[in-house]
Amino acid sequence: MDPADEFVNLYDELKKVHGDTLSEWSVRDSVRAVKEAVRNEVRTTGFLSAEWISDSPDDPTGFGILLGLDLALLDANADTSYLGFRALDYLQVRLEMNGRLNDRTGGILLPRRTSPCRPNEDAEDIDDFLQLLRIPPYVSANLQISRVPAVRDLPRPDGLGLLKIAQLPLLAEPADLRWEPDHPDGGFYTVGPVSTRLDDRIARALNVLDKSGAVLAILPEGCLDDSLLERWRELLRATPRPEGSSLTWLLLGTGPVIGVGPHPASSRPPNRAVLVHRNGWVEPMLTQDKMSGFCFTVGKQKEYEVELGGVKRDERISHDSLITVLDSRAGRFAVQVCEDFTRPARRLHLVAAGVTHLLVPVLAAPMWKQGWQAGAGQVLTVHLGAKAAVSNGLAITRFYREEKSGTCGPFEIEYPATTLLTTAGPSHRPDEYLTTDDMVKEYRNPEARRQQALEDALTPRLADW
Repeated sequence: MDPADEFVNLYDELKKVHGDTLSEWSVRDSVRAVKEAVRNEVRTTGFLSAEWISDSPDDPTGFGILLGLDLALLDANADTSYLGFRALDYLQVRLEMNGRLNDRTGGILLPRRTSPCRPNEDAEDIDDFLQLLRIPPYVSANLQISRVPAVRDLPRPDGLGLLKIAQLPLLAEPADLRWEPDHPDGGFYTVGPVSTRLDDRIARALNVLDKSGAVLAILPEGCLDDSLLERWRELLRATPRPEGSSLTWLLLGTGPVIGVGPHPASSRPPNRAVLVHRNGWVEPMLTQDKMSGFCFTVGKQKEYEVELGGVKRDERISHDSLITVLDSRAGRFAVQVCEDFTRPARRLHLVAAGVTHLLVPVLAAPMWKQGWQAGAGQVLTVHLGAKAAVSNGLAITRFYREEKSGTCGPFEIEYPATTLLTTAGPSHRPDEYLTTDDMVKEYRNPEARRQQALEDALTPRLADW
């Protein structure tokens, strides 16, 4: 019997068993004996004998079988398999080709690559006992998970599990964006780049990113359209990666892109993120549409100094619910665009997919440790163990002011805006509850005051993430 499909069948039956009951079963000698016997059999033969399966799988024996399958199927993952046990090579191939371990059962079964960043060790439900991740059919219907071929993959993280990333604002000032209301009396707005202003920056942008030492580059929301995407692709194809450059993946930002990715189901344009490989291959690594539009209230229009008629407007975008995920040797990667990062309903699918690295291009006011981006990232880090990297431009503002108290009264200090904000937890289960300072880091350009806006926008912010 196919061990991955039997894992799914057993999991779905045992999911309804109370976590405290599973904890009691897990320490029984009989359950441990079944676990070891099943693990050894499946690792040796590649299959599970039909004799193991009973008419009542939601019992201690069924739980022992599930635990044994959980351990054995680690050999179906090239990152965790043991040398000398090759019986499950066919499942490694299935995982590489199909993006899942199971075959004839619904939903998706994958190796788990994250764990919550909480100090708790007491198991609360079935997932706390397992190293595999079961994604049910109603969730997987909106997921597209692909394994990255080795030739297109990122290098492995360093010994500390860190990737060097570079964030580039690219958007330098308000004139780089085009805001368009649909009706004078309210309704919708769209936003996109002024392509003629950004086109000449792309060659310089690629040059500084190649020299940055980063393996992954992240640009912000609002700096991409079809013409700029084509300019990037032409340049990547025409400019071989120079010796010494580590740059491998580039998230080119987001915008009204329809030249790649799914065609919109309506006349509404997408706000689409595009991730490409440095080698300039025609097919992108990933596209991801923004699902939840921003509501540009009158107050936000005043704060951002954007003229949209002084009436509340929703962002006019297509609402595609598909989430695309890349399973890389460096982690499990996904993208969320701005507003989606704040929505709990959008976060559920990322948690279900076990995403390890989330790229978040935004178009927003300056970010800070107590802002909404930091709050959303911390929730994801604590509950899932994922990392998030949020990328902002400078089109709203380059600097922010902070009031201080002095002997002669209050005064203001001007600081460069944070354009890269990351959240991450430790690589192991923490002994204490994590704080904002433990998880959140801000990255600014320390030379911003001495630079013109364009030079600032073309200065990478670097992080070990």
